[in-house]
Amino acid sequence: MSRLTSPFARRRQRGRAGQVATLFPATLAVLCLLAGSPSDAFDLFARHEVTVQFATPDGKPMANTEVRVFAPGDPGRTALTGRTDAAGKFVFDADRDGLWGAEAGSADYVARVMIRVGGETQSQNWLSPYLLVGFLMVLLAIAVWYRLLRARTRRPKA
Repeated sequence: MSRLTSPFARRRQRGRAGQVATLFPATLAVLCLLAGSPSDAFDLFARHEVTVQFATPDGKPMANTEVRVFAPGDPGRTALTGRTDAAGKFVFDADRDGLWGAEAGSADYVARVMIRVGGETQSQNWLSPYLLVGFLMVLLAIAVWYRLLRARTRRPKA
C-alpha cells in the first residue's frame, strides 16, 4: 500500500472536505434567497401561523399598508412589523398563546384587531424544539468524535 506524499495529492485529499465546507453555506444562502422575506422563512420555535386581513369601512382591502403586531402581556411594545399584501392580508408567526393585537394604518384609516391564539383545546406536542436541537447537537458531537477517532487510527507511524 503506497501513501500519497506529494503536496498535490494532499491538496486533492483536502479538496473534498473543502468542497463540502463550501457547498453547505452556498446551499443555505440559496435557500435563504428563495424564502423571499423573513416572514416566509421556517421558524422552528413558532407554534401558530396567524393570518389577518385588513379592510376599510367600505370593504376595500388596505393594500401595502404598514402593520404593527403586539404580543400578549406587552401591548405597549411592537413585537413585529410588516406590510399587507395586495389583498390586505398580513401573515405572522405567534410564538406563544394569548391575546395578540395587530394594527394597520394608512393615511386615511387605522384598523385594529385582537386575535386569540391557542387555548385550552390545543393538544400539547411532546416533541419540543429544544429537545430536537439538543438531540441534533448530540449526534453532531458523536460524528465529530468518530471522525477524530478514525483520523487518529489512520495516522502514519513515524
